[in-house]
Amino acid sequence: MKTTTTQFTSYGNLAIVQFTVEPFATFPFSPGVPELKTGGLVITEATGAGIVGTLTAINNTGSYLLLTDADVLTGAKQNRVLNKSVLLNPMSKTPLDVSCVERRRWHYTSGNFDNSGNAADPDLRREKASPSASGMRVDGFGMDDTQMRVWDHVRLKMSMMNFESSTESYSELQEFRMNEKRREFPECEPEKESNGMAVFMDSKVLCADIFGTKEVYQYYFPMLRDSAFRMAQTGRSQKRPDKHEAFYKVMEAIDNLGTASRRPEETYRGSGLFSIAENDSMVGFELTMLGQMIHSAVFARQ
Repeated sequence: MKTTTTQFTSYGNLAIVQFTVEPFATFPFSPGVPELKTGGLVITEATGAGIVGTLTAINNTGSYLLLTDADVLTGAKQNRVLNKSVLLNPMSKTPLDVSCVERRRWHYTSGNFDNSGNAADPDLRREKASPSASGMRVDGFGMDDTQMRVWDHVRLKMSMMNFESSTESYSELQEFRMNEKRREFPECEPEKESNGMAVFMDSKVLCADIFGTKEVYQYYFPMLRDSAFRMAQTGRSQKRPDKHEAFYKVMEAIDNLGTASRRPEETYRGSGLFSIAENDSMVGFELTMLGQMIHSAVFARQ
């Protein structure tokens, strides 16, 4: 892979670095979330009674559709976040592996799911990608380790921000944080030739995303950008990230992803191949189709 850094935008103690990874995918696919508005994609509870960790995606289009681990779904019996990125076959019905991000609601507010408009924050995504998020049963109600980590994370974030929600809604927390901070965000638009974005904070690459095409990157960039900016600490005492250090460490993180050991995820039920990638410094995943990149992400270990 050929990687080129293209743009640097800082905000407080955090910076966003855009980059290009070649070759681009020639396999045709599109983001799935926009199709929720048209009916091209319908996401429902897996059963009428609902199953916390599973939803059903019905792709009514003739295209391959991508859903990502950053997608937050709202409605039905409770809001969810995808546990892993998934590529949906055309004209298909696919189970989705999800976690609840609204612990205190279990009743219908709508028949189908919509998208919250906000991407999951990098630290929540890391919790879901962690090797210890193994799916092992850990409590008497059948909740797995990933779900327990997600709930603990949401509850901790609400406590840190002195935010209360009657249903412990992560989406409400995101909106609260956006309303607090969005007017401060610096201008930062997706680079036309880029297909990757990294979040750099406190001399560390927190996460980096690579998409197979520039078009899909253009769609996801604003949500990933805002999810990163929500994490930034601002004020005169905050140290501004160094551009050259950020560029160097982003390139290093992409190299680490390329050389990390990989193992196929046996529970993956979409199209293509989903692999877990990890080494001593990072954990991530790679979703490919016919050997071509669809979506890949890397997260720094704590």
